[in-house]
Amino acid sequence: MHDVGTSANVVRRAVAAMFGRQEGRILVAVSGGVDSLALLLSAAEVASERTGVASLDHGLRPSAAAEVERVGELARGRGLAFHTEALGLTPGPGAEARARVARYAALERIAQREGYAAIATAHTADDQAETLLMRLARGSALRGAAAIRAGGPRLLRPLLAVRRADTEALVATAGLEPVRDPSNDDPGLFRTRIRHHVLPVLRQAAGSGVVERLARFARSAAEDEELLAGLAAQALERVRDGAGLDAVGVRALAWPIRSRLLRDWLEGMGHPVSDHLLRDVAAAIDRGGRTGLPGRAVLGTEGGWVRVLPRESPGETATPELRPGAPVDFGGFRVWLGDGPGIPAGGGTPPLTVRARRPGDRVGPDGGPTRRVQDVLVDAGIPAEARGGWPLVADARGRVLWVVCLWPRPHPGAAPFLHAEPPAREIAPEAGSGEQPSL
Repeated sequence: MHDVGTSANVVRRAVAAMFGRQEGRILVAVSGGVDSLALLLSAAEVASERTGVASLDHGLRPSAAAEVERVGELARGRGLAFHTEALGLTPGPGAEARARVARYAALERIAQREGYAAIATAHTADDQAETLLMRLARGSALRGAAAIRAGGPRLLRPLLAVRRADTEALVATAGLEPVRDPSNDDPGLFRTRIRHHVLPVLRQAAGSGVVERLARFARSAAEDEELLAGLAAQALERVRDGAGLDAVGVRALAWPIRSRLLRDWLEGMGHPVSDHLLRDVAAAIDRGGRTGLPGRAVLGTEGGWVRVLPRESPGETATPELRPGAPVDFGGFRVWLGDGPGIPAGGGTPPLTVRARRPGDRVGPDGGPTRRVQDVLVDAGIPAEARGGWPLVADARGRVLWVVCLWPRPHPGAAPFLHAEPPAREIAPEAGSGEQPSL
């Protein structure tokens, strides 16, 4: 049994503590439910001159407009500024998630328009415990176990350590009847099943303080996650160079840092990452290979660097034929057949084509040692993102006669001779020089 005076003081102290740390005006989100009413009442007592109230009509229940008006009357009756918006949502699949997104967007619009420095919501320790159990049941890692965060620069949750029983006692003392959202009793919702079936069993098994203990664990997880995220951000700055990561530096990191670094790096480039995909990415980096990413992209580890590349290079399927007097433009290069000196093409079986590298391509003298074209490109310092479209000249048998500007060097041989003009960017040796790593 909760003492009414004690419950009221618990709520007021929590609100006063957080509001006291926040400068500027604060917009309190109030649905009319018991928790948000307790937040409104306490904010009006401890910081009325800095508090405004927002209540939103999501459009999902016929009674919502009247409920918003009741909140408005309560706020104005206590001298608080009142703001509202009609969101016009429609019932159906995903309504709860859609409502959450629309709600926070509307609160942010109101706060910016009306000059509020922060937004306060009324999540309690009971909400925290429910959210933690939901996420653990779905297989969440530490980041998810942090559950509902206590706040940030513009979002405050002053009641996160307060029990719902305390907010109920405060509202009852004020003689107010809170809104009863029917979704709170909908067995089709996961949160409802956790609230009405799982938590009561846990209280019976572990004692009445289980909600507080779950909330404390979520708070500890949030603190640990904040530390690990900060270390990952520092590590990312150390290993990142331009559009790539130093593979050796990434491999040296402990998994809790490495996983966060890779997630932040990939999501920062617009590639959503699941836990399963994150393991595939890490394995590709460890073995120096590749793995697919969403959005028709590939993560590749080559030449000591980790980069995200297009899944297909525009030149992979193009194989223009090379004829005397008809230069071919490919990958930024211009390639043609002409008089010597240059790379002899007379030993190739016509027709000759210009194309991109293919799996299994090798170069080397007939009957002598050969080398992978991939290794030629890597040893020449060609960036990974340029290798897929680097031009090769091949004959009708598929034999690579020339890795353009890289292998082989100009030498005497049968005419005609191969020549190339490289792009303006500094990624290749002088045209025709054919500086090559030794075979």
